[in-house]
Amino acid sequence: MPNDDKALKNENRWYKLDNAAKIYPAVTNANRASVYRMSVELMKNVNPKVLQTALTLTLRRFPTFDVRMQRGLFWYYFEHNPGSATVSEELAPICRPVNLRETNGYLFRVTYYYARISLEVFHALSDGTGAITFLKTLVYHYLTLTGRRIVPDESIVAGERCLSHSEIEDSFQKYYDQKAIGSRAEEVAYQVKGTRIPPQNLRVTQGIIPLDAFKQLAKDAGATITEYTAALMIDAVFETQLKGRGHKHPVKVSIPINLRKHFPSTTMRNFTSYINVGMTFGAGSYAFEEILASVKAQMRDGIKKDKLIERFGANVSAERSPFMRLTPLFLKNIALKTAYTLYGERLVTSVLSNIGVVTIPESMKADIRRFNFILGAPVMNAFSCAVCSFDGSMIVSFSRVMEEADIERYFFRFLAARGLQIVIESNNGDGL
Repeated sequence: MPNDDKALKNENRWYKLDNAAKIYPAVTNANRASVYRMSVELMKNVNPKVLQTALTLTLRRFPTFDVRMQRGLFWYYFEHNPGSATVSEELAPICRPVNLRETNGYLFRVTYYYARISLEVFHALSDGTGAITFLKTLVYHYLTLTGRRIVPDESIVAGERCLSHSEIEDSFQKYYDQKAIGSRAEEVAYQVKGTRIPPQNLRVTQGIIPLDAFKQLAKDAGATITEYTAALMIDAVFETQLKGRGHKHPVKVSIPINLRKHFPSTTMRNFTSYINVGMTFGAGSYAFEEILASVKAQMRDGIKKDKLIERFGANVSAERSPFMRLTPLFLKNIALKTAYTLYGERLVTSVLSNIGVVTIPESMKADIRRFNFILGAPVMNAFSCAVCSFDGSMIVSFSRVMEEADIERYFFRFLAARGLQIVIESNNGDGL
């Protein structure tokens, strides 16, 4: 324990970006914000003053969020932010770049709009698991301050300060195996065609679906929700853009994998890898069942522990190489941008991120209508998809930077044709 105490004191002042975080400062610009959103809708309108107090309490407990990013000679690093994080009314487009002058250097923003509280996070700070934990704890403090008696359980990170080194560790480094290094080379993916729009005009279309009905549909096909959703995304691209002509490049979907489910980690930082699944289409016809069978096989092979270690091992190995460690930051940024060009968005057609079922204490449920998860604007890829479930409902959120809504229209109509009841919402009045 003395070692843990020492580590906490040191790392609460400053620490390195985790292995997955290092790419984001290098590739982020005005068009690529690297920001995603977690939000919650309460039963009553938000009181901004109470929310501000709740944010202050929450930040004390999450040292990895209570930071600002600094530029070192060899790497960016985080250090404790002596400023104050403030809440604000939601006015600007969603998932816009984090403006450090607006946030006092913080790498996230908390906004409110009527009954909604939104947390938008720069991905270098944390992945979806860390962000949803932060948001749930923020809501716990908010409700408690309004007089509600909430009994916290393991889904809430309560307490006044972080007492565990495991919450702030870089778990990639902990579980890295220098003997298990995979290759990152793979085939370039097909890119969806459409009329591009600026990222600040991001279109979001959401389908609210009964969770049990979707789960049963996937189960009847011998698949998980994520496998079924990924296969349907690939099928939608094929049916709307490639049917009858095919393409030399495969349609591929990148699926983030929460490594905490495979390794004993409780870190609040990034600890996510990914699997790219896809299929190459010729000029013939392809049934959805055929696509699903291929996706299932690829996912079940890719999710094996040895494959996951090999995949993130390649990134950790590159970070640890003597050449990389001694290269000045401005040259590293060039190298990371080049690597992202080679191994980033061009290798996939889209992204599907499913954070699963959001759990909260039973005593909080009466105050919460729903949770939501939206990915920010992609750049090369035309659309992405996020999935979040809560209290019997599953919300599928498509984010796109093109005018045409053909893909999500096909996606939701496919499900409706199989008897699912779907409520569609959009920020652009798209009728599906």
